[in-house]
Parts: sequence; structure tokens; C-alpha cells
Amino acid sequence: MRRALNERSDIGAGVVDSTKFYDIDKSHTCQVSLSAANSSSGTKRHIFRVSESTLRHASSVLARMVDPSSPWKKDNDEHGNLTILLHDDDPEALEILFRLMHFQKERIPKRLGLKKIFHLALVCDKYDCVDVAKPLINEFAVDLKEAESQAFWNGFYQYSFEYQPENEEDVGEEEEESGNGLHGGDKPAIAKMLLYVSFVFNLKKVFPRAYRTYLMIWKPKVKSKDDDEVVEGPTCLPDRLYIHFMAEWEEKRTGLVKSVNDRIKGYTFGLVYSNPSRCKKFNDCTICDIALYGSFIRRLHYKGIFPVKEKSDALSLYELSERIKAIEIGHYWDEIRSVRVPHNQCLRAFMKELVGSVGTAIEGKKVELEGFKASLGTKRKLCVLKEDEELDDDQIKKD
Repeated sequence: MRRALNERSDIGAGVVDSTKFYDIDKSHTCQVSLSAANSSSGTKRHIFRVSESTLRHASSVLARMVDPSSPWKKDNDEHGNLTILLHDDDPEALEILFRLMHFQKERIPKRLGLKKIFHLALVCDKYDCVDVAKPLINEFAVDLKEAESQAFWNGFYQYSFEYQPENEEDVGEEEEESGNGLHGGDKPAIAKMLLYVSFVFNLKKVFPRAYRTYLMIWKPKVKSKDDDEVVEGPTCLPDRLYIHFMAEWEEKRTGLVKSVNDRIKGYTFGLVYSNPSRCKKFNDCTICDIALYGSFIRRLHYKGIFPVKEKSDALSLYELSERIKAIEIGHYWDEIRSVRVPHNQCLRAFMKELVGSVGTAIEGKKVELEGFKASLGTKRKLCVLKEDEELDDDQIKKD
């Protein structure tokens, strides 16, 4: 994509401090200044020359930012043009958004990778101008249509947390360059981006599958010994969806832990000797129960999930459930190898009950995009104040 830019670089003490200008509107009446530290190109600042009236009509948030009476930090350039300051946005996404606002769709790339669409969704949601980008997203619907089928998402469940890169920002660059952004090694990152994109741009067929998949393969911790404070869900999502996601994840994790602990409680030595035998073959057989108890504990150790609550915090719901279901109870013989326990009937009943409780714990619930949209309530407020500046009571009431 060709850009009309002027660049200025000041090099001192080994630090590159440059500014990139984007002439979106040649007769611009406003400048949007974006601080983008750690940019791969070394650029520190991006200046978008735009029309103030266009910003007012396209975005309710930007309209408040250019309002002289608003508390947002702003300045004036040497020509008297208003300059508003933004932080932490993706410059490419902002350029696409501003060009869409100024009806310059021909200046936008013909193909956008998933990560670029994700960043576009972030700025559209942040500045309350999703409708501006919807026509563009509809043109990319063919690229995202693959995510509407369950066959696409089935491949995500072969994912192992051990292969997740430490820095997801470095993932999928090759796929994006080729326009094939739906495939890559970091499946949770792809699922999260598709979940957010489908939520923001109302992709009703993608959203339920993305939600279910991300819920199952997201893992709360890198290591099980990490503090609970490090656990974070998809924080880019609106509060309503985030709270629902975390509550459902906790409910399913509790159900998985309970399915294991209930088996252990039912076969403790005290219960074995004080209650009638559970043996399916002989009413007076207690050895079978002890064998099931001992073998189950050993297999949990082999799978790295005993005790299940403390040892499984670095596992996704999918991997934890698969490890539990994959347990294989062993057989034991007495001293003269005349009796083999647990009996096959008891073993099958034990595993059937265990697998059934695991299936119930992770059973998928119906998720509809319309329900979340209707229940979002208040929109998030963007507040960027000057350093050490606080709103007084009158400003708060006005907001």
C-alpha cells in the first residue's frame, strides 16, 4: 500500500526518535498523534492528518476527544490544527480505520491477515466505530468462512500446551504475509483473535465455535507453581464476555477436579472397610476396591495430575480432561498368582463412571452472540488525562 508520508529522524546517543506522517486528508484540520514505542521499524511516533468533522461523525469517542471542553489531552500544531494524543494502538490498524472513515477503501490492502483484522477490531471497539469497518470485513468474509465449520476447529484440539511459544507476538508472521492467517502453531492465540473478531464484527457462526474452543484450550498458567495472581483470561474482551468466560472456565475446572476427587474419596481405606464392598464379582471382596484405589492414584501421578487441583493449573481444560480419560488401571495378582484384581467388571464400571463425570463437567453450553450483545450494558469509557491531572466533580458529572 502506497503511503504519502514525510519522515523525520533525530539520532542522538544511539537512540532513534522519528516521526511518520500519514496524509489521510490533504486539507486536514486535525492531527492524531500516536506513541508507538518498541515498533519493529524503530518509529516512535505516528502522525495522522485527518478531518476533524469526519472524526466527529464516524466515532462518538473521537468526537469527545476533539471536543475542546473534554478532559482528553490535546494540543495545537504551528498552524493551529488540533492534535489529539493516543497511546498503545496499532498504527497500521489506525491507518486502515482513518482511511475507511475518509472513504479511501482503494488505499487499503486487498488482503488482510487475521492479526491485522484483530488489531482493526481492537481500535474499532475502542473508539466505538465498528460500523465503519463492517463493509470491509464483509469483503473478507470468504477468508473467515472456514472458521464457521467444526472441521476447522477440530484441529485445535490436537494442540499441546508444551508447544506454545513464549511470545505470541512472533507467531504467524509468515501466515499473515501470505494472507493465510487462520493457521499457525499457536492455536490459543488464533482462537482468541477469532473469538474477539467474531464478537466485535458480529460473525454469528464463528463466535460459538471460537468461544468453545478457546475455553477448552486456554491454559491459565505457564507453570503450575505460578501464583494465582498471574491467571488472566482473554483480557481484550468486553467485561460481560470476560466475566462469563472466566466463570464458565472455573465451573468446568471445578467439575473436573471433583470427578477425580470423588473417585478417590469413594475408595479410601476407611470407606472400603466400613462400607459394603463395591466389587461387581464377589460381595465380600475388598481387595478389588483397594487395587482400584492404588492403581488410580499411581496413574494420576504418572499423568502429572496428583493432587489434581495443585498439579493441573498449567493445563487447559481439554488437556486435563484428556489425561484423566486416558488413565489405564493396572491389574495385580496375589502371591500364588491365582487372583487378578481389580476384576474386569469393576475396572470397566470405574472408568465408565469416571469418563462420564468428566464428560458432564466439560459439556458444552449453548452460547449465542446475540445474548452477549444484548446484555453488555454500559460501554467502556476511554479516559486519557494529562500527567498528574485529575477530574473534578463537575467534569465527572459532565462525563
